[in-house]
Amino acid sequence: MEDNKLDRRNFIRLGSLGATVVITWPLLNSCNGFASEKKNTVNPYFQADLDLELTAQETDIQLFQGNTTKVWMFEGNVLGGDKTAVQKLGKSYLGPIIRVRKGQKIRVRFKNQLPEESIVHWHGMHVPEEDDGHPKDVIANGETYVYEFEIMNRAGTYWFHPHPHGRTGPQVYNGLAGLFIVTDDEEQRLKLPSGEYDVPVILQDRQFDGNNQLVYLNRGRMDRMNGFLGNRILINGNPDMKLSLKSGCAY
Repeated sequence: MEDNKLDRRNFIRLGSLGATVVITWPLLNSCNGFASEKKNTVNPYFQADLDLELTAQETDIQLFQGNTTKVWMFEGNVLGGDKTAVQKLGKSYLGPIIRVRKGQKIRVRFKNQLPEESIVHWHGMHVPEEDDGHPKDVIANGETYVYEFEIMNRAGTYWFHPHPHGRTGPQVYNGLAGLFIVTDDEEQRLKLPSGEYDVPVILQDRQFDGNNQLVYLNRGRMDRMNGFLGNRILINGNPDMKLSLKSGCAY
């Protein structure tokens, strides 16, 4: 009987060791392969309907009287395809607005001109893993990341923003955000207002100091845990936006 107990104890001990080896091996493998190869080249076999360049950069803008405000912003430029697919959001540090159609294939060459690492995430979009803008894919200043994917989503208003680990909040707060608007046949049949009557509106509250500079997490950990309210409301990135409407328009 004692031998059986020893055998059973040894069996459990050896079985546990074996399980550890079997479970740990794939985990170590996945960790070793976690840092994916950067997509910095164009796929010559991907026929893009829309090819655009999206640059994240630091600049100064005049939001208020007095000192200019330092912001980070995306600048869009169409390299191939419909030139109207990329639109400025008025006189704003936000944007641009990227308009696409379901079924289109698009290529985005993201260029990072920021003083820190960044990457772009397409919020709400159905894209392959390597085009999702995961924090593991961040690129440094001066580098380029190439996105190539087909628009699979139904018509809707989506958006894009940076997604570096631990720095998403401040980068978005500093101005890096834009709309990604998808249309499709279903939406077109509804004959909704379009063109100059389709006006996207982005509402934000932001905290500014006495020198007109953006202030993020003014109270440190308390703001990080509880959130915080700004002292100014911005509409499409402007503190005093006015929208003129045409009279006599019936939809």
